[in-house]
Amino acid sequence: MRSIDYSDIWKAREGQPESNFQKPQRTEFAAVLRQHIETLVAVRAAESQPAALNGRLKHLAIVLAELDGQASAELVLEILSYPQIERLRPRTHLASTQPFYLYDAWPRIHGLEALLMQGAALPSAKTWEIVEPIIEHVRGHRWNTQESSLISHVVGIVLFTDDPSASIQRVRQLIEEKLLSMEGTRGLVKALGHSHCPDAVAQLRELASDTVPVRYLGNEWVDAVAQFDFQEARNLLLSFIDPALPTLSNELIRHHDGRLIRRLVELAQRDTSIRQRMFDLAQENIPATHAVVLGKVLANLGTTDALLMSLQLLRDGSVGGASYELHKTIEETFVEHRPYPGSSNAVTMVPRSSNAIRSRLMEMVQNDPLRRKSAFALLNEIERWRMWHGRPNGEPRSPKMETGFLWPPEIEDCE
Repeated sequence: MRSIDYSDIWKAREGQPESNFQKPQRTEFAAVLRQHIETLVAVRAAESQPAALNGRLKHLAIVLAELDGQASAELVLEILSYPQIERLRPRTHLASTQPFYLYDAWPRIHGLEALLMQGAALPSAKTWEIVEPIIEHVRGHRWNTQESSLISHVVGIVLFTDDPSASIQRVRQLIEEKLLSMEGTRGLVKALGHSHCPDAVAQLRELASDTVPVRYLGNEWVDAVAQFDFQEARNLLLSFIDPALPTLSNELIRHHDGRLIRRLVELAQRDTSIRQRMFDLAQENIPATHAVVLGKVLANLGTTDALLMSLQLLRDGSVGGASYELHKTIEETFVEHRPYPGSSNAVTMVPRSSNAIRSRLMEMVQNDPLRRKSAFALLNEIERWRMWHGRPNGEPRSPKMETGFLWPPEIEDCE
């Protein structure tokens, strides 16, 4: 069973298929195999019981799809749509009717996946004709984990037909029937992200609103949304920092928000209007859940302007936008972690100057009652780093030396 990287489908359609065959031998073997299959198809047509050759033809069709998927797609699809031989299956329960059992489900799936990985464009109607018996099979065995896993592969195939929008609508029906397992839902999210279909964003939003699976989608969901570079998709990601946008469940990033932070940083680096919106949000009184994520994004942008804006998220007596990432970035701004020669896991702590940050903290101590204690605590932390690692040349002990300014400043209950 192959593990599909959906990005390879588009590479194959651009002329870079997954398989690495030698072209002359590949062409020769494919021609011989195709001729053999066509002979068997003709024999099958003349048989009184044509279904007897179906299994053999389907396995040969899989090989042909691997060798010559684009040129032989029509023949392979026709063979994969052959019905299976009806065989009695031993009764395993006391139900009045025996559920339909599909013996050739995996050959159908492997054949379609092989076509996709060789860059073939799957016609929607024919593809659904091939997978409908698989869906019916899973309906009858939905409590069998091994059989229900077939649907995970089905939804990853039908989204790459020539009508992905219609396929998304039909996949929504499968979700409503609860035919997808949790692992299947994660696979669906990945496939939606690589489908290149704008309608996939609406489906991703629906999946994020379901309180049961949402906590397990996390990174896959964020990466899938980030594949779409238009406003609706960007708003889904920005909703975690912008309270003006429709909110999504924080369960998506409850355990780990690193992927979301990275994607938001990429957005800000790519689009100056988004970066400016982040700077504006830092100066507003946004909820703590949004402020923490925004603070991490600004800290990871790696610019002095972004770090200065992140200081606006601090609040005395509450979390505000404070986070480990923000504290770590401030530390690295004042203390360089210089790699130690000859060692991959050791650094030398070298002091470096950042008077812009110190000046802003001083202003907050003097003039900002909402952040005064937080700013003072950071200034104390900076002074501790200076005692441990030294002070860079030319840096005054206080960044503001005007007459009448005392250092350290006196603040009541600052401890």
